[in-house]
Amino acid sequence: MWPLVRQARYLGRYREIAQVLVGHGFGALVHQLGLASLLSLPRRVVLRVPPPAPLGTAARLREALVALGPTFIKLGQALSTRPDLIPAEYVHELCKLQDTVPPFPHTIAVALIEESLGRSVGELFAEFDCEPLAAASLGQVHAAKLYSGEQVVVKVQRPDIAGRINTDLAILADLAALAQERLPFGRQYNLVELVWEFSATLRAELDYRHEGRNADRFRHLFADNPTIHIPRIYWDYSEGRILTSERLYGLKVTDLAGLANAGSDAPALARSCLELILAEIFTYGFFHSDPHPGNFFVMSGAVLGVVDFGQVGSLDRATTRALLLLLTSIIDHDTPASLRALERLGLINRRNISQQLQRDLDRFTENFIDRPLREISARETVNDLLALLRRHEIRIPGPLAMLLKTLVMMEGMGKQIDPQLNVFSVTRPYVERAVAEGFAPTEVGGQALREARALSEMAVELPHQASDLLQRINDGVLHIQTEERELRRVAGAMVSAANRLAVALVLAALILAIGMVAIAVGLGGWTGLTPTLLLSVGGFAVLFTSFVLLVALLRGRE
Repeated sequence: MWPLVRQARYLGRYREIAQVLVGHGFGALVHQLGLASLLSLPRRVVLRVPPPAPLGTAARLREALVALGPTFIKLGQALSTRPDLIPAEYVHELCKLQDTVPPFPHTIAVALIEESLGRSVGELFAEFDCEPLAAASLGQVHAAKLYSGEQVVVKVQRPDIAGRINTDLAILADLAALAQERLPFGRQYNLVELVWEFSATLRAELDYRHEGRNADRFRHLFADNPTIHIPRIYWDYSEGRILTSERLYGLKVTDLAGLANAGSDAPALARSCLELILAEIFTYGFFHSDPHPGNFFVMSGAVLGVVDFGQVGSLDRATTRALLLLLTSIIDHDTPASLRALERLGLINRRNISQQLQRDLDRFTENFIDRPLREISARETVNDLLALLRRHEIRIPGPLAMLLKTLVMMEGMGKQIDPQLNVFSVTRPYVERAVAEGFAPTEVGGQALREARALSEMAVELPHQASDLLQRINDGVLHIQTEERELRRVAGAMVSAANRLAVALVLAALILAIGMVAIAVGLGGWTGLTPTLLLSVGGFAVLFTSFVLLVALLRGRE
């Protein structure tokens, strides 16, 4: 059953998506997903529509996502952080996606503020700038001033954007299910789970209170750091679609000319940017996962201001320790330890550790032999590691992918400010401190106590589970379920062949029966309405069964 029929109310949007994909040269994909029927076009037309311009496939995909609107732009941006899933040329193209769009009228923004906060803009703010400071796909930002004197920015969500995004997310869930059923790529990478992760992230981003709570948490974490400033959230002026925060004044970190004129210390600034994300990862396990340069400002006194906390990631202690093990094993050229780290990260299990994977890891770690740390690039290291994982069809979890993207972005921003930035020299103290804390007696003792407690709980439960297992075996109700994709494919082929054989046998039996009736009529003098009726019904049954068999044979060749 085609799952899209359950989404009849979204039929217009399905058709629009299919038309955009075909128009950008993805007719074959539309046909494979079963969307061609929505276009009212013959299959040959869908498959033969030429690309609109002599662009590469990756560039055409980027343009198609832009044409499909905010949800798909966000999807492309999310995919640009997953070089473990898509080739480098697609990552490069999708990184160009920007969600800047024309602003919507300020009268609508004012109406939304007043509807959400229950007071007029004149009662809420002493001043309100109708001209937005910036506009993006989800909302736009206006400058304002509180009656208490604080300068603020008011982030207003676009009208009806939540409904449009929820529609697109429902459609993406169906398309992911279709792709996972029909395309090798979908089965390999579990697209249903990936779309679920993306949907959860985007829906959280739609609730501005989520972003405000993230900002408050970061503000608390860095309260004692005088070189980092996180804007204050004004909750009395905020709601799910409205977020009012402190306005920061400063130069963007990429304004190198302005920073030079202001006498900023470029090496110190680059180091501060990198130390910020390292502290978030290794000290707090809670990091800003969208650290593009537009979110960082250099304020007076060489203070680094950070804004926009809609996208964040978190790491538990076990993941942090596994990352540290992976980092130290790579630097120490220890392949067995690298394999253990990948296993702890949940990327592999002992059953998929092949000799080829070990050889590839050996070659990967050899790249670090006799190389000074200042010559090692985080981008190069991450890209090489992800290429290795992709070659062995190993998919990394979303939070880990976000972390790797964040590290690469921060290195890029730091080196843009100071090309001589030694990333690993800045990283080493954080790694050493995290390692020391991870293997401190109290931490090791606590971990051992937790493991012992879990083991004791298992020991208590084991007799009950064994008794239950034996009882189910004795009652004959134990079911063993296995999953093997290749066997499933073979079984499906065998069922299809059996069905065609059954139809062929039915056809042969019908032909034989008609022959026997004809012989009886010719030799035995059988006359009347009955033989004529039998011959007519038999002839129709032969034609219909022949048609069914022909269709089955043609489908078997696809």
